[in-house]
Amino acid sequence: MVIQNRIYTFSFLFFHFLVFSFSFSHCKLDLNNPSDPRSRSFFETAIWNAYLNSLCAPNVRGSFPLGTGNTLIIPLSVKALKSGNVVITAVTQEPLVWNGSSNGIHNNHQNAALNGVVLVIDKFFSRILWLDYIGEMSYGVDSWPMTETISVDEFPNGDLGFFAVVNGTGRTNTLNAKSGTLAFFLSRYNQYSGEIIWQGYANKDNTRFNFNNYAMTITPSGQMAIVYQGQSEASTPTVDSTGLSFPGLPAPSTSSNSTIASQKELGLALVDGNGVGIRQNFLPNPGSSSDTYLFKSYGDKLLLGGETFNEFTSFSGHPRLNEARGFYGILNSSLNLGSVSYYGPTFTPTTSKFRKSLFANGEVYLIGTIDQPDSSPNTIHSYQGTSGRRNYQIIKPDRDSTNLLWSQYLGTTSYNVPDVIPGNFVYNSARGEVIGNLLTVDNGTPYTGISSDILSGTVVNALGQAKVKMNPPTGAFQKIQLYEGSSDVSGNNVRFISNQTEVCSGRMVTIYTMVSSFSVLSTARRIEISTVPASEEP
Repeated sequence: MVIQNRIYTFSFLFFHFLVFSFSFSHCKLDLNNPSDPRSRSFFETAIWNAYLNSLCAPNVRGSFPLGTGNTLIIPLSVKALKSGNVVITAVTQEPLVWNGSSNGIHNNHQNAALNGVVLVIDKFFSRILWLDYIGEMSYGVDSWPMTETISVDEFPNGDLGFFAVVNGTGRTNTLNAKSGTLAFFLSRYNQYSGEIIWQGYANKDNTRFNFNNYAMTITPSGQMAIVYQGQSEASTPTVDSTGLSFPGLPAPSTSSNSTIASQKELGLALVDGNGVGIRQNFLPNPGSSSDTYLFKSYGDKLLLGGETFNEFTSFSGHPRLNEARGFYGILNSSLNLGSVSYYGPTFTPTTSKFRKSLFANGEVYLIGTIDQPDSSPNTIHSYQGTSGRRNYQIIKPDRDSTNLLWSQYLGTTSYNVPDVIPGNFVYNSARGEVIGNLLTVDNGTPYTGISSDILSGTVVNALGQAKVKMNPPTGAFQKIQLYEGSSDVSGNNVRFISNQTEVCSGRMVTIYTMVSSFSVLSTARRIEISTVPASEEP
C-alpha cells in the first residue's frame, strides 16, 4: 500500500510538472530563477519538493560522530527541512572530518580558532551532503550559547539562509565587503549541492551592537527578516539612526531610544530573496536591555519574544520597570509592533530569565528560570520553595492575542535548578507532546511537588538529565524521566542532549555532546548527531 501511494503521488505530481512545463514553454516571460514565484524554475522546484515531502521515513537509523574530543566543538541548532534532510550548525576549534575530507566545500577552517560550520545530512541519514565553514567566530561565543548563534531557515524553494556574527578575514565573491572586525554574515545556499546563491555582510560599527543576541527567519514570500541587539555608547549615548549597512537597505524608519549608556535595544531588518535590502527600524525602549529568544515568521507576521527591562514605545504593562521580565509580541510586515504582552511578578527583587523558545504546531512557548512565584493563570505545577529559590519556568502565550494561557514551574524546595538550559524544547507530532531536555539539580535531588506516577528515575552523578514531557493545551507534565549524564560521581564520560528536532512522524534527530571528563567541559568536547526509529524514542 505504501509503494502504491508513492507511485500515485509521483504520477500525480509528474503530470502537474508537465502541465507547468508546457505552460511556461509557451510563455514570453521565462525567468529561470528558483526564488521568483513567477519563474518556471520556482514551480519546478516546488513540485519536486512536494514529491520529496510525501516520502516520510519514520524508521531511519544512523549517526555521525564529529570532532576528536581534544578541542572545543559546540553544537547550536538542528533543523528539519521539508525534503526530510537535516541542517546542523555548530562552532568548532578544529576541522571536522566528513566523507573523508576536513575541508569545507567553499571555505576551510581558519586559524585553529572557533569557526562557524554548517552541514546538511540526507533524509535517510546515509551521508553528509555537504559541509562549509562560514567564518571565524572567536570573539567570545558563550559556553552555553543560543541556538541562533548561527541562525538558519528555509526558503520556500528549499534553499537555506544563514545569519551569524563572524570575525576574521571576509570572503570573496560577496555582494559587499566585510568591514570592521565583526560583521553579520548573510547568505543563501542551495540545500542539496551547497552552491552559494549569494552572500554578503551586514556591517555595523562594532561598538554599536551586541554580538550574542540576534536571529533570522524567512517569510512565506522568501524574505529574510533579521533581529539584532543594537547598543548605545558607553560614555555619551547617541540615537542610532544608521542601523545596518547592507546593499539596498535604507536608513531605519524608526531610530533607537539611546538615552542611557550601553543601552541595548532591538533592531530589525528585511532583505529580499535576492540579497537586496528592503527596510529596517528599531523598537525603541528606554530600558537598559531588551533581549530576544524567539523570532519566527508566521503568515504575514513576525513573532518576537524574550525579556526586557522596560516598556516598548506605545505599549504599557511591564510588571516591574527596570527589572527583566518576559515579553511576547507580534510585528507586522513593516517591522512595527502591533501588540505585545509582558509577563512576570510585580514585586522586587526577582531574577527572571527566558533563555529558550519553541514555536511548533502553530503554538508559542518560552522557557527559562525564575526565583519568585508569580500569580499566573492555569498553573498546574506550582513554584517550589520559598522566595529566592530558582525554578525552571515554562509559559505559553496565545499566539494571536499574546495573552498568557498558562505557566508551569519545575524545581525543588531546597536547591536551585541550574542556570543554563542546553537546548530548545521540541514538539513530537506523533505523540502530541512537547519535550524538554533539562539538567537536574547539581546534587541529583529529585524535583519536588511532582507525583510518583509522573516522576521516574534517579540521578547520582554530575550533569544529570531530565526528559520532561508536557501536554501542550494545559501544560501538565505527563512524564519526567531522570537519567545519568556521566558514568561516575567524578563526572567522567559525560554525554547529554544539546538539541533535538522532529523530522518525520515522531522520529527525532538528536545532537549529543560528549566529554571525557567534567573537568574539561569548557575546553574539549565532541558531538554525535543521531536518529533512531520513532518507535524507539524514549
